[in-house]
Amino acid sequence: MDTKIYDVAVIGSGISGLATAKCLLDDQFDIVVYEKTSGIGGLWHFREDAYGVMRFTHINVSKYNYCFSDYPFPDDVPDYPHHSHMLKYVQSYAEHFDILRHIRFNTKVISIKHKNNGLWTVTSVMVDKDGSEVGPSQATLFKYVAIATGHHAIPKEPTFEGQESFKGDIIHSISYKDAVTNGLVGKRVVVVGIGNSAVDVVVNVAELGGTKPVYISTRSGAWILPNHVAGYPTDLYACRAFLWLPWQLSSWIFGCIVRCVFGSPWKWGLNPKMGALQTQPTVSPTLVHHIQRRNVIVKPNIAKLESENGVFTDGSKAQVDTIVCCTGYSISLPFLDEKIRSVVVEEGTNKMNLFKSVFSPDIGPSLAFIGFIQPASGGLLPVSEIQARWFSAVCKGVAKLPLRKTMLKDIKQKNLYLENRYFASSRHTIQEDPIIYNDQVSAYFGAKPQFWRNPSLAWNLLIGSCGAAQWRLQGPHKWVHAKKVVKSTPMTPMMQCFGFLLLLIPAVLVSIVVCRIWCY
Repeated sequence: MDTKIYDVAVIGSGISGLATAKCLLDDQFDIVVYEKTSGIGGLWHFREDAYGVMRFTHINVSKYNYCFSDYPFPDDVPDYPHHSHMLKYVQSYAEHFDILRHIRFNTKVISIKHKNNGLWTVTSVMVDKDGSEVGPSQATLFKYVAIATGHHAIPKEPTFEGQESFKGDIIHSISYKDAVTNGLVGKRVVVVGIGNSAVDVVVNVAELGGTKPVYISTRSGAWILPNHVAGYPTDLYACRAFLWLPWQLSSWIFGCIVRCVFGSPWKWGLNPKMGALQTQPTVSPTLVHHIQRRNVIVKPNIAKLESENGVFTDGSKAQVDTIVCCTGYSISLPFLDEKIRSVVVEEGTNKMNLFKSVFSPDIGPSLAFIGFIQPASGGLLPVSEIQARWFSAVCKGVAKLPLRKTMLKDIKQKNLYLENRYFASSRHTIQEDPIIYNDQVSAYFGAKPQFWRNPSLAWNLLIGSCGAAQWRLQGPHKWVHAKKVVKSTPMTPMMQCFGFLLLLIPAVLVSIVVCRIWCY
């Protein structure tokens, strides 16, 4: 056993783990980062024979809202970076902030236990490239632990009636690289699901030679969003002025905008069972294009499988060689002590009983979960970083958690809100709007952007997305270049008009009241 007591263990060196490590190093903590593979980047590290992004994957959130707050993307990177851009970016970040020397590569965490003296025992073992254990395990003591392994852990693999008689192949998107690599050229393919991975797969199969039409099967339907609206990345339309509206109104407005771009989703057979902002956005600039040309056909759920056919719930059939299941993932924390795991995660669901998705009211501030969120209107990276900064502030003692009963009440209210707003699905149990969420969390350690302290940026902060740097304008480790970066983040003309309208309506109402009083 390692006799040294370290300050913090960080589990995982994906984007959430790297952000956590950097924030802790900013506060001079002695840390160890555990990474079970040979490289950083998590799912953004493309590997031919392992879990990660597909060969053709681009980020579906723009570089302005999917970046570190004090380390922007280079200017020559496109609005929606390819995974190779993303990996190069995170590697540059890790080198710039000297994170790599704190990482124990090829080291798998096998258990995390809380000792009676308040310390945490992290037991790990070296593994080879296949994940097989090599050598003895090692136990190390820590004062704090941050788990940043992500919520894409165990693939959900559905079963279908008649599956045993089906002669074709059924794979999960976790093993999908592209249509050529997976041998789908000339094959008849059904893609199950209609999230971002599903639409990427169905378009890839259609474009790289799968037998047309390619089918996409969905039980809930979807609103498909473009990458750009009126020439601007779609996520730049997310702003405080819009997100402060009642969600029912903002969902209706956004649905009208989507109709203006693609037409009614019902026209293309997408048949969403929810409002435009009542589900995780599915972003694709080309899916509707392929539906229009009958390269892709939308079908309802698969009712059963026959030897060479898929039978859908509307009674229609399609000949099928391969089914690709893009059906999501379950959260898995096998290394956590069973007592702790049962407190944090509801078994069989993706519900996590955490205050602001970070801390358990029953465990306290010594254990944090970083990146266990599904962003509704932006990227995960700035969210993970805000969580990491909060955790570091708590570890340092400059921020404190609320009382246990206050945290439990907040968790209950959040779960009720999610149930009322979002379509019932396990993918919506950890949903958050990044701007609103980051404002809430950053307020706990003094980094919430204040309009009165940044008057020259007030308009940007109201009707612009502003990017990740806005949470470096003030508070601990504020960044000298934050103001410049916030100002350089594009603001859309449409949201500027929306902002002027919001200001005009109260002015008109006041004028009417004054006139009526004056006249009478």
